[in-house]
Amino acid sequence: MALESYLKMFTRLRRAPNAVFPELSKGKAPHKPLLLLAVIDLVRQGVVSSPLIDITGDLVELNDLFNNYWRRVVPLGHSSSIAFPFSRLNGEPFWTLLACDGQVVDARQLNITSVTQLRNQACAARIDPELFALMVDASGCQALRKVLLESHFSAEGQQVLAEQIALNDQAYSYSQTLYAQAHQPMVREVVAADQYKPIVRDQGFRRIVVKTYDHRCALCGLRIVTPEGHTAVDAAHIVPWSASQNDDIRNGMALCKLCHWAFDEGMLGVSQEYKVIASRQIGVTPNVPGILQTLPGRNILSPAESELWPAQKYLAQHRRDFRLNA
Repeated sequence: MALESYLKMFTRLRRAPNAVFPELSKGKAPHKPLLLLAVIDLVRQGVVSSPLIDITGDLVELNDLFNNYWRRVVPLGHSSSIAFPFSRLNGEPFWTLLACDGQVVDARQLNITSVTQLRNQACAARIDPELFALMVDASGCQALRKVLLESHFSAEGQQVLAEQIALNDQAYSYSQTLYAQAHQPMVREVVAADQYKPIVRDQGFRRIVVKTYDHRCALCGLRIVTPEGHTAVDAAHIVPWSASQNDDIRNGMALCKLCHWAFDEGMLGVSQEYKVIASRQIGVTPNVPGILQTLPGRNILSPAESELWPAQKYLAQHRRDFRLNA
């Protein structure tokens, strides 16, 4: 009975008509069903482990999943903050916004368009415990996803979103495989990579490496996560995928855009003592390396788990490739 009730609620989501949105979302705003698909993903993955969805911390994973779906059905040039559907869902019977003191917040009449505005009003959303249990359950999850797709998207929209659901599930599975194998001796060059599509590999590798480094650049220490859930770091391979076919976490580091470029160009490297080293070419006239010139000699920022530190075999290969002296 609970499942039938929530399937009806999901079918009847209130969505505003809007000419901006294509036929893929039946000419109506797709924000609510897309956010619910992202929430279901996180519940199934155990990232959201209770009916309370906290918004006081970073929202990178929720933002990434929402945008994965958004890009599949919304024309290029149109973007959305996850705050928009997060607050609008408050008008649905299964979703309740809560202030930091636990009081219920009615944000339906507020024009909330950013996470900063949302956090000024609320600290979390609470979904019904019965609905949460259905999201955890494999058959319940499948039924909820199916009704969201069929009720709010055209046949073509359903197809591309179903593909994205599969990609998200596979990327999470791949990231967990990488995490498990990173705690084992390095006996294989390829970590089950041939079982996954490149887009799945990229998404899974990025997710686990960035999370392992807590969104902090291993070389310069920069850590910026915007309220909207955008992070300043990339997941960088030490020995490029093209040369190694290896997504081992120990063949990766989280690097900011500048350090990523400098590392890939051989301007920066890491010594056997896990200190930053630099190429002589970095300061050759007319180069003005700025902050990069202050990094050599500094200890890199490594993951909390020593098993996940960059492996010396990969760092040594990078130094040899660019003739960097440790």
